[in-house]
Amino acid sequence: MRQALIVIDVQKFFSSKSTRPIVAKIARYLNQSSQEYSKIFFTVFKNDKNSPLWQIAKWHGCQKSPQIDICDEIKPFTGKTNLFYKNILSAAKVPAIKHGLAAAKINEVHLCGFDTDCCILATTYDLFDQNIKPVILENLTWSTSKEKLHGAAIKIIKRNIGFAQNV
Repeated sequence: MRQALIVIDVQKFFSSKSTRPIVAKIARYLNQSSQEYSKIFFTVFKNDKNSPLWQIAKWHGCQKSPQIDICDEIKPFTGKTNLFYKNILSAAKVPAIKHGLAAAKINEVHLCGFDTDCCILATTYDLFDQNIKPVILENLTWSTSKEKLHGAAIKIIKRNIGFAQNV
């Protein structure tokens, strides 16, 4: 089984008192477990005029630095070839990530980052629809809406797809 990890939107826009412990856990996990993955991808949500959030929802936040900067604890793990900006919810729809997964013949993707009820959930469904097993690293994800929607998203994922684990 060839596995990849996608670290979703661990950026300063989502940094808060409730998310900082998750950022630290992700950094520790990357330090201890990155060698277990064939590929690691990092995404940053950058809103722009082509984004559905801009066009449809009329939300214009998260456009530039410092909001789109990767959290400092995660920066050492990113490079020029594995950091991808997206203006959509799903990391699985980013062409370079989609092609990278296919080229590396990845059949299982672990997901961590923010927000469980939004970008993590959207990516989970899209990976599943691409015949790739998504596994949510439950204790390495969080929602800025806090436990209420984080917990609901985990329940939805477990019910519909069934793959979530703590690491």
